[in-house]
Amino acid sequence: MPTPEAESATSAATNDILTYQSITDTANNLLSSFVERIPYFVAALIVLIIFWLLSIVFKKIVHKLLGKRSRHQNLVKVFQRVGGTLILFIGFMIAMVIAMPGFTPAKLIGALGIGSVAIGFAFKDIFQNLLSGILLLISEPFRIGAQIVSGDYEGTVEDIKIRATTIKTYDGR
Repeated sequence: MPTPEAESATSAATNDILTYQSITDTANNLLSSFVERIPYFVAALIVLIIFWLLSIVFKKIVHKLLGKRSRHQNLVKVFQRVGGTLILFIGFMIAMVIAMPGFTPAKLIGALGIGSVAIGFAFKDIFQNLLSGILLLISEPFRIGAQIVSGDYEGTVEDIKIRATTIKTYDGR
């Protein structure tokens, strides 16, 4: 007849074995599910690459169509960046739907809608700066290569983006 200590040890060992078995079963199920999804992940990656190439083609087409004719070269650059980013975003959404069929853009928009007020207050200054940057690009007070003074900085305009202008000072900063 087994002692109570032996029964307790046997019971603990059985529980440990069952716990280990459930962990390995769960890990095996996760691994097999991942292996089943690999073709979908590959297809999603291919879609992302295709949309990345489309964004590059879009930028080149915009440059060819508007680059030489437009007086607002900075605005052409912004149009290229915004259009290219929009194409990449659409490709990302399509890739997400391919990789995870339960994901829908409507769910993402719904989740963003819940926090839109908080996001609006958090990004208020960023959006104001964005609008200011666009207005600067339209009015073109300076161009790339122009010598300007802004506050304590004086130098050559290296790049103009929607939210920032890069100036290379005369001492190389």
